[in-house]
Amino acid sequence: MKNLLKFLLEAGKLGKIKRKGITFYGIKNPDSATDHSFRMALMIWLLSRKEKTDIKKAFKMTLIHDICKIYTGDITPYDGLLPKNKKERNEFVRSWRRLPLYKKEKIHSKKFRKEYIAIKKLVSQLPKKLKKEIFNLWLEYHKGETSMAKFVYQVDMLENLLEAFEYYKRDKNFPTKPWWQHAEEVIDNPILLEFLREIEKEELKK
Repeated sequence: MKNLLKFLLEAGKLGKIKRKGITFYGIKNPDSATDHSFRMALMIWLLSRKEKTDIKKAFKMTLIHDICKIYTGDITPYDGLLPKNKKERNEFVRSWRRLPLYKKEKIHSKKFRKEYIAIKKLVSQLPKKLKKEIFNLWLEYHKGETSMAKFVYQVDMLENLLEAFEYYKRDKNFPTKPWWQHAEEVIDNPILLEFLREIEKEELKK
């Protein structure tokens, strides 16, 4: 129980980890990693009703997919690429260049190593069976090779877009294009595509 308490206290810190990507666009108080995971869980529940999805496993994967950010912070593919000049930075983020494959793989590999060390540290004192379950779920998600991992990842991208859409509703000058690009690159699940088109309809409304 002592180690479970320590783990849960550490997990509580996720609520203080702000999602960095959205701050590139001048947003001062973005959602936390906990906010993101909570709505992802709701989306998985509501959008997978017509599918043969192991909801329990999907919930668990969602709860832990970002948990290592407690130690690593929110790492984005564009860390270190933003111009320091505010005007240049604003122009840069509104016309993201898609990163070449070799650069994406290099950044992903570096990010994965940091997060791998973090998840190992986070679960190190948990009971053996629980430690193995959490680590394996995290690893399955980040390898992205199973149908479950692919589905949860697609919901992840969809929730990111949903957040961007919310900012767009407040300010029509907010550029949602980067989030659309990410979502459309990865989402192929029919139900999620249907929901994607619903967001598109709302965004096109005057």
